[in-house]
Amino acid sequence: MANSLINRKKSFSLSFILMGLFFVFLLNSSAQTPSEVREFKNRAIEHMQAGRFGEAIDLLNKYISTNAREAEGYNLRAICYENRSQYQNAVLDFRRAIALEPQNQEYRNNLNRVIEVWYEQLRKKIEGHHREIAIDPNNPFNYLEIGKSYRWMEMWSEAELWYDEYLLRDNNASPDEIIRYTEILAKTGSILKGERILREYVGRYPDDWRLWSRFGYFLIWLARYNEARQAFETALSFKPFFKEAQDGLDIARSEAYVTQEDPRAFERVYPIDRFYSLLRRNPADDETRFRLVEELIREERIEEAYQQLQRLAARHQGEEKFEELWLYVTNYRDQNYRTKVEEFRQKLESNPNDLQAVKSLAQYHEYLQEYDQALQVLDNYFALNPNETDQTIRYQYARVNAWARYFDRAINIMDDLLADYPNNLDYQLFKAQLSIWTSQDIQLAREYLENVLSARPENVDALIAMGSLKLIDNDFEAAQSFADRAREIDPNNNEVIKLEQNIEFQKLRYEEELLFRILNEGRELVLDGDCEGALHYYEDYLNQAEPNNIILKEYGDVLFCAGRLTEARQAYDRAASDGYYYEASLQRAKVAYALDDTTGAIRMFKELVHEEPYEFEPRLYLGDSYAKAKRFEYARAQYDTLLTWDDLDSTEIAMIELRKGYLPVTGLAAIFETFPNYIGLAPQASFYSDNLSFRFWNMGARMELGFTYFLTFGVSYFKTQMNANAASLNEDVLAAYPFTGDKTFTTFKGHLYLRFIDNVTIGAGFGKVNVDGFETRDESDAFINFEKKDTIAVNFQYLNTDAALVLYSPYLIDNRLYTTYYRIGGYYNHRNGFHFAGYFSYLTVTDGNEGNDLQLRIGRRFLPEVIAGYEYFYSNYKFDADLYYSPNNFESHSLFIDSWLEKKKHLEVKLGGKIGFVPASNFLLLAANLDINYRIAERLTMQARLNLGSTSRDNASYKYIQGQISAYWTIY
Repeated sequence: MANSLINRKKSFSLSFILMGLFFVFLLNSSAQTPSEVREFKNRAIEHMQAGRFGEAIDLLNKYISTNAREAEGYNLRAICYENRSQYQNAVLDFRRAIALEPQNQEYRNNLNRVIEVWYEQLRKKIEGHHREIAIDPNNPFNYLEIGKSYRWMEMWSEAELWYDEYLLRDNNASPDEIIRYTEILAKTGSILKGERILREYVGRYPDDWRLWSRFGYFLIWLARYNEARQAFETALSFKPFFKEAQDGLDIARSEAYVTQEDPRAFERVYPIDRFYSLLRRNPADDETRFRLVEELIREERIEEAYQQLQRLAARHQGEEKFEELWLYVTNYRDQNYRTKVEEFRQKLESNPNDLQAVKSLAQYHEYLQEYDQALQVLDNYFALNPNETDQTIRYQYARVNAWARYFDRAINIMDDLLADYPNNLDYQLFKAQLSIWTSQDIQLAREYLENVLSARPENVDALIAMGSLKLIDNDFEAAQSFADRAREIDPNNNEVIKLEQNIEFQKLRYEEELLFRILNEGRELVLDGDCEGALHYYEDYLNQAEPNNIILKEYGDVLFCAGRLTEARQAYDRAASDGYYYEASLQRAKVAYALDDTTGAIRMFKELVHEEPYEFEPRLYLGDSYAKAKRFEYARAQYDTLLTWDDLDSTEIAMIELRKGYLPVTGLAAIFETFPNYIGLAPQASFYSDNLSFRFWNMGARMELGFTYFLTFGVSYFKTQMNANAASLNEDVLAAYPFTGDKTFTTFKGHLYLRFIDNVTIGAGFGKVNVDGFETRDESDAFINFEKKDTIAVNFQYLNTDAALVLYSPYLIDNRLYTTYYRIGGYYNHRNGFHFAGYFSYLTVTDGNEGNDLQLRIGRRFLPEVIAGYEYFYSNYKFDADLYYSPNNFESHSLFIDSWLEKKKHLEVKLGGKIGFVPASNFLLLAANLDINYRIAERLTMQARLNLGSTSRDNASYKYIQGQISAYWTIY
């Protein structure tokens, strides 16, 4: 039958059209000749031989675009990618080449070589990120990178596990990562899980069409076709020509809602009517349906025949009878519909307002599923005729807009139609379907469907739509009742089958959501700190859901948090019962530790150390367990082992050192454990020079040995050189006292330092001062310092030594006097910006003189790095001595400023100065200073200070410059 129909429909015109198409093809063949295409490949090989792989890739891209079925192009491009270390692209191209030439062993060897290199790099990358996780287990980046690496290695289960860990730690994953994650879930078959993830993230990123499209495919795999259709349509509303979503929509949407159920009344073709009648009574009668198809072809009702063949395809595709009819119908549709399209297009060119031509041209575009072209035809017509009242073309316009995914426009057109024809049931049905697809005006859709079903209780499209609406309400029993009614009428309808499948999956999803909601309520309480209150929700969830080891471990954590340790231990036992589970085993051991079950804790942590020898926590807690069991040497051994690891961060090292500090040590062991606490070396040099020709140089060093944390011993050695020029000095004084003008002082002392309290240091020193030609004398000093940096400092100083080393006088170079010096000073920076500083010193000299100095400063911080204010200075001695400066009632008033040019953790630079007035001599006072504190390395710091100024002494100008540089090196 089909063959006779085919032979009968052949004509000369068809042959003429095909011949014309053949010549057009010849005229429009590619402009690139085979020789030009081969030139791309040859030039690419030349670039490869010269090492220019990027240029070679550009040429091979052109070559492959023209020779997509030639394997060598892919092989060459893969080699280029390999040499650029782009291994992922290389693997893809080698596999394409092998797919085209499966027997080519060279391609297989190339692929294996790249995989071996690439996978080894990926395994090293994974190891590196494992080490990073040991340092910072809360950084999600490392989990993500491990997941990506396993994904590239196609180890899908491992990739899924690590992506799960990543998402637990990063609640703001990007759409790109979710797309990759769902690719992995598709490979592992975790479809329900993928659907839940995508549902969450399309809510977070509602404008990302890629997420909507991927969501649609997962819904298709779960047979939720209506939801899938909505997802694809949402994706296409953002990116109309997104091919992935277009293909998905074609799968999800078979246009059952607009199929023709009954033959048109005016077509009195009696065999067709009879076959339709028989099929309504028995829809499973495929033989009658085949006969109906043949009759529809005979009468050229091709679109109806096409619809009936679509129903037969599920059971008869591949059978000769079906294939003959299908080939004829599809060829007829393509050839004749194309002819009709051209015919009506020409009519419209001559008369753009031809209503019938517009309807027919749009209809044939619809038959060919060319909805964009159909929409363009109708858009052009309505642009010319915006007030068109023909309800048929308006209805057609709404449907084409919907098929082209312009749902808002379709809804607006249907609203206008229903305003003009409010009782039209076809319009009400289609408006209800649009509302369901877009989840808008659901209540109105319900009213319209009730109207349709009241008048047409056997309308399958309305029954399916009402069933879908009930699914939106989560009324599964009602949805199933409408599906059952639709099945009774048309059991072979694909949309009915999809609705039933969707009901089952929606039920499962809804039950899972209810359970998950219970679990989430518990989690929220845990986040709020109410662990006890959260337990009820976890227990309710576990009673209803199939427990898994992850949830059981989480339940154990909540019990642990609530202090119900015994029950927590049981939960961890259940979580670890199906096999080794590191996290649950670790928590179980921690519970044993908390329960003071030191024997059990030691056993469990030892097992974990054996299983995970490079994990930080098990070994740390094993040491803690030994310490709790008073097996201190074993605890110390574990801590010492950890300290040998190279990848510990500063926090972990501090944790270990703190625990070691708590371990009691006695006898020789204690000494060897803590001695020496540290060894430090402090070299120092200074100078002083004035306009009286006095020169002072000092150089030496101090060595410190930390016996314990709070006790330090030290020794120091310094040489001081003093000289002066007699021509610049007072002749009367020189005549009365001996003067050579040059002496060297040697000081050697021992020191003791105590640090019992934070921020407080106490020190004392005792030794000898030796001067050439004079008797060796004792020298002693002591101090107490308290400082909270940049906030407050108080210091006290005592010194008993040669007066020449304190009073800086050229006349004391050859005259031995001794002084006892006391000084107290400090500073305070108030939080409101005020600055207070000063000192008071008192000294006595063996010639019977005594005196004091007082300096007071008050200022304010005007900028974060600038302090300025007022300084008062007063100096007074018992009498005016000949050998050193000892003023009576000297005072000055100054304005000072201190500015930090740099103030960083490793470097501080402060520049200061003052300008003042000396009332007694009507003299201007000037001074400047520079202080530098530089941490050169972790154990080496350097300080330097430079002072220079001009003041008044004995009613004469006095100028000076002083410098000092010192360092401190912590040798051990």
